[in-house]
Amino acid sequence: MSKRLTELDPRWLGAGGEGIFDKDMKPVPARHGVGICFDCPCGCESPCAVKFSNPLDGGPPAVSPGEPTWDRTGETFESLTLKPSLQRMEACRWHGFITNGEVTP
Repeated sequence: MSKRLTELDPRWLGAGGEGIFDKDMKPVPARHGVGICFDCPCGCESPCAVKFSNPLDGGPPAVSPGEPTWDRTGETFESLTLKPSLQRMEACRWHGFITNGEVTP
């Protein structure tokens, strides 16, 4: 059964900001829209977090080496599309898609 992403309490992920420093102790500027977090569509109450290969703020991906990213189109929860599909590797192991703000298994 499909759901709208807006029904799953979505939140944009940020990075950096006040009190965050890099390995050389230089401040890391605040970033917005480096990914998204939302409630798992299966109802297991475990959050899903996805980082973008193309963050909303136009900066580079905010990931550690080897960490996966997803290609994003859309700039709102209502228009968001992610590729490839999402596969939870823990908890419920939900697998599905987000296309134009619609979440489908």
